[in-house]
Amino acid sequence: MLEYEKKVLLTEDEYAVLADQCRGISVESQTNYYFDTDDFYMNRKGITCRIRAKNRRYKTTIKNHTAGGLHCSMEVDLCEGSEYNSKFYEALGLCFQGELVTKRIILYKDAFCEAVLDRNTYLGYMDYEIEVEYVQGCEDSALDYLKSVANCLVAANLVDSVDSFLLRVGKGNSKSERFFKRKRLERRRM
Repeated sequence: MLEYEKKVLLTEDEYAVLADQCRGISVESQTNYYFDTDDFYMNRKGITCRIRAKNRRYKTTIKNHTAGGLHCSMEVDLCEGSEYNSKFYEALGLCFQGELVTKRIILYKDAFCEAVLDRNTYLGYMDYEIEVEYVQGCEDSALDYLKSVANCLVAANLVDSVDSFLLRVGKGNSKSERFFKRKRLERRRM
């Protein structure tokens, strides 16, 4: 499955303003368990091997961040079940590398577009992002949603302009790339 998304990394203050606008909306939790070789071969090739736990379900997925081009990745779900099972990755010689926990607020969702506000915790670090996933052909709707977010942040005096916010679209790495960057830094310190 091709996954189209636009992402902007947020500061803690930007996240706080947006989250404050969402008071009363339920927060979902999901955990990504990442697998790779000890030298992070898969990550270097732009491939994420993960098990995602959400709503007591575990989905084993391989995601190729380089297969679909800019703002697009190829995601293949291998299996899904009610139990955590890492045997598939272990059979490939991959090891558990750590987890990333996301607290997610769904800001908007329809048949073509979903916007989420995420707070991610991993390896003693926390970051924030807004992601808009959309079906092919609905890129303009995704950008329109990001413009509305930008207007909110302009009104809060946290960004200079809508255009300056939109320049940040796609500049941040994926969750797995950020996780593995921290993991490499952690290893160097040891």
